[in-house]
Amino acid sequence: MTTPHSAAPERSVVDRTLSILGAFDRDNRTLTLSDISRRSGLPVATVHRIVNKLHGWGALERCPDGGYSIGLRLWETAVLAPRSSAVAEAAQPHLVALHGQTSAAATIAIRDGMESVCLSFVSNEPDACAVYGDAGRRVPLHATAVGLVLLAHAGGAVQNEVCAGPLRAYTPATITGTAQLQQCLAKVRREGYAVVHGTLAPDRGGFAVPIRDSRGVVVAAVGVVGPVDLIQPRRVSPHVRAAAAMIQRHVRNEGLRLTEVGA
Repeated sequence: MTTPHSAAPERSVVDRTLSILGAFDRDNRTLTLSDISRRSGLPVATVHRIVNKLHGWGALERCPDGGYSIGLRLWETAVLAPRSSAVAEAAQPHLVALHGQTSAAATIAIRDGMESVCLSFVSNEPDACAVYGDAGRRVPLHATAVGLVLLAHAGGAVQNEVCAGPLRAYTPATITGTAQLQQCLAKVRREGYAVVHGTLAPDRGGFAVPIRDSRGVVVAAVGVVGPVDLIQPRRVSPHVRAAAAMIQRHVRNEGLRLTEVGA
């Protein structure tokens, strides 16, 4: 028999609201109340009440088919995040130039815990966007060049946790072994860049270098992604390093503090 003391505590309004917002992702951009209820684990009546509040504030929008999607008000709030908005704005013209110089997609990412978060992605290739996504896309650190750069310069606790696995295998080329990943991170630190071939998607490669703040701390990574034959260090390295230097100069001049999460 369950007693008041042994019963699980009721989820707070904030917890329930966050669960509802967390039900949306890139593969589930429009959800019905029943969808939100199922994905959040909340009763439909609770979802209906909180969704109405979120809709009234503008955090959610009602779609023509009756479903809901993330609203502009929430987006307007999110872009105020200093860790993303300032560096993304500074990087954008350099990413555009990098894309033009290399014919590869150009990207910049920061680390949030054990994932890389894309701040900006410049490409005219639909397939690249489908694989690597756009601003806000999260990818495990071990699977991409920008992720490996960020992981190689993360704190020891983060590196140990990621290396301990499990490490998801996206392709046969994805690093999934602890020793192999540790060796790769040591190489990234030693050589100053990361290069991958086919680790996130077959026949796609990536090259990335770090961006450091005025304290010398790696706060972001900039790189290019594209067909493997296009991503050759000798070919893309000068352009990627030049873009990183320009972005880094802005970060330092403006005194941007892009403090890592879970360092």
